[in-house]
Amino acid sequence: MGIFDRQKRIADYNPATGFPQSSQVTGLFSPSTLALALFPDVDSSQFPVDAATALTAPAVYRGIHILSSVGSRLPLTTNTGDLAWLNTSEGAITPAKRTASIIQDLIFYNESLVQVDRDASGFVSGYLHIPHSLWSLDAQGNILLNGKKVPAEQYVYIPGLMPLGFLEAARDSVRQYRNIMATVNNRVAVPEPVVLTKETQPLEATPEEIDEMRDHLQAALTGRGGMVHVPYGLDIVGYGATDSTNALMLEAREALRKDLANFLGITVGLLDGTNGDSNTYNNAVDERNELLELSVKTFTEPIADRLSQNDVTPEGVKVSVDYSSFKTNVSQANTESPLTDG
Repeated sequence: MGIFDRQKRIADYNPATGFPQSSQVTGLFSPSTLALALFPDVDSSQFPVDAATALTAPAVYRGIHILSSVGSRLPLTTNTGDLAWLNTSEGAITPAKRTASIIQDLIFYNESLVQVDRDASGFVSGYLHIPHSLWSLDAQGNILLNGKKVPAEQYVYIPGLMPLGFLEAARDSVRQYRNIMATVNNRVAVPEPVVLTKETQPLEATPEEIDEMRDHLQAALTGRGGMVHVPYGLDIVGYGATDSTNALMLEAREALRKDLANFLGITVGLLDGTNGDSNTYNNAVDERNELLELSVKTFTEPIADRLSQNDVTPEGVKVSVDYSSFKTNVSQANTESPLTDG
């Protein structure tokens, strides 16, 4: 019997989507944002950012896209012959989606959890990813689903290899990126961050005229332009939108993009969608090999290693990721310069 057919399910799955239903608060609030909504004066800098917030940074979205896309296509195999359940699933969640979800958990949280079926011998015969928002670990390492302790044998915990998950390790960089982009958006809406009204002559404008001018100026700055009447004796001066300030924001945005790439363990060149030197294919090959060895394997090998443990598969069975579909070499012709003598 499959996970969806189990009479005593720990998580109640929606058969239309394949996702577990939860009694937790979801939607606009994550645990950190809910705490801030209740206690707005709390310093939020020590909270991990949530995944939805991190994914608003294009560099993060691109990195997750690459790692999830590549990793989800790689099938699992064993040294004793394929186990069908490794590459099959039930319901609406495909094996690729399941693998991608586990990889994303390992990136964001440095851990993942799957619910399992077991055969008569007690070994796993099927598994389903549990969204990270539904579960946690208590101080003793027990699995809590919707805050309640559940039987450990019905779940398999998959630890990651990193000291911290991305959402905790990169929290400052994600917040800095969003702050810079908020400033950029403000500059687009109002190019001059501060506008000064200066007296150039003995003040002859009435307070009413000054207020009217300011209202017209504000409307012109935040709208599509317009005419502003400046009373005699007053002058309008923009302040703060210097070229050096704007350049600093652009440089900071670029530096943060590189920081986010480092937190994801992926090269900036891949985030750009470029393949290095245009005169040779060597850089592209090196970058592709680096993507596999230093990036993708960081998040796929923990899955295979955990499924190889004796509480999942029989002793002597080694689960491996089949990387043969990930071509890491190109023909010798493509590694030579297009320009040759004679």
